[in-house]
Amino acid sequence: MEEITRTLLNDSKLSKYFSTDVVNTSCYVLNHNLIRPTLKKTPYELYKVRKPNISHFKVFGCKCFVLNNGKDNLGKFDAKVGEGIFLGYSSHSHVYRVYNKRTMTVEKFVHIVFHEANLELQDVSKNSTDEEDSNELLQQNNQLI
Repeated sequence: MEEITRTLLNDSKLSKYFSTDVVNTSCYVLNHNLIRPTLKKTPYELYKVRKPNISHFKVFGCKCFVLNNGKDNLGKFDAKVGEGIFLGYSSHSHVYRVYNKRTMTVEKFVHIVFHEANLELQDVSKNSTDEEDSNELLQQNNQLI
């Protein structure tokens, strides 16, 4: 459990201030995924007598965008979406816990768009596809000449 928590915290590059959220998220994930070898069931399945739905799992610490539900007074041209960091799941309802960067608080949201892709990998793949595209264009131009 400690290793999972440490890995999540280090991989997300968040401060130790969010360690309680990391522990809660790792417990939530383990209860839904960890299979007991003797019973061949997850703890969630033993408690609820049904298989867990894990389609709502997201990458911990990923960037996300939350819809402002009218909590703050917005001006005419203010953005309706705020940027946040995904911190975990609520244990009592189907909402996500998010660190809202604008208000600098941890809040619960339902309407979220997640940006789970690793930016470093995107940059590398983008550069390689740009090079491939430029090589392909050069080959096409050489064939025309």
